[in-house]
Formats: sequence, C-alpha cells, structure tokens
Amino acid sequence: MTGHAADPYDPKAVRASTGSVFAVPVVTAASAGAVIEGMRTARLGRDAPLQVVGTDEAGEVELAHVDLTLPTLVVTGNETRGLSAQWRDACDVVARIPMRASAASSLNMASATAVVLYEALRQRAAM
Repeated sequence: MTGHAADPYDPKAVRASTGSVFAVPVVTAASAGAVIEGMRTARLGRDAPLQVVGTDEAGEVELAHVDLTLPTLVVTGNETRGLSAQWRDACDVVARIPMRASAASSLNMASATAVVLYEALRQRAAM
C-alpha cells in the first residue's frame, strides 16, 4: 500500500478481510517510488525474475494470457483513478480482466485483486 490508502488494520477493513490481513503480509510505503526501488533491489540475484503485473480495464493483455507462475508483484490502482503513471511505467505488463457487456466497465480494487490472485493460484496448481 502506498501513498494515501485505507488503513488495513481499521476494524472495518479487518472484518472485510475475514482476518486474512493477519495471515498475509501487508507492506506500506510512503510512495510508489519507494516500492519500485525496493522491487529493483529484489530483482537482483534472483533465479526467476520478479515481474510486475498491473491491472487496468484498458490493459494490453488479457489476464489469462499472463504467466502468473513467476514471482509476481501485483499492482492494482484505486477505483477512481486506476494505476498512477509511475506505477504503470513500472509494470512489465498491464493486464485486463475481461468483462462482458454490462453497465459496469470494471471491477472494484478488491474484486480485481481477488481475480488476479485466483488466476495465479489456478495457474500454479496446474504446474
């Protein structure tokens, strides 16, 4: 979580996460730049490259066609503005989640992230 974001330990957020906020590491940073710099450091000396996958309704690749079996940092923008330019530039790929014609053009942040994580689990289980 970077910049101005919801408090993951707010009682409403904890309840909505059904407690998973205590089982999955939550990392906060002052800015996207701080995370991107840490990400560059994490990429050094790894056997498998760390890829950065962003989500956007106008992404260039459908999510199912992104190899999520690799070590992956998933970046999801907020519902109002989507990915910042700084995050978009840091992404190796910006994926879209296909939506059938409906009144909604995109999912909210939590739903989009859940879909990406499910797809990663699906791909990894098939290995």
